[in-house]
Amino acid sequence: MSLTRLRQQGGAVVLTIPSDIAARAGWSVGTVLDVTAEGEAVSIRPTGRIARGRKTVAQLLAGIDESEIRDFNEAVSDGLNDNPQGRETI
Repeated sequence: MSLTRLRQQGGAVVLTIPSDIAARAGWSVGTVLDVTAEGEAVSIRPTGRIARGRKTVAQLLAGIDESEIRDFNEAVSDGLNDNPQGRETI
């Protein structure tokens, strides 16, 4: 069991979660938590586990505009691979 104290920071009351408890829960800085009051008890749960700065392949591919890629490739093409002559990889 760890003890912690509420403190004032600006207009908010802040609760510090000891780092060993946060680590056991799998929380890190930036984790979004859902805080609910149940009588005199407070329940703190993560809203969902989304790693910061990481996306799935499906999320990355969903953001691709194929016509933009095609237009870009045409704009930077030097015309050398338009009619392959040998074992060029296209």
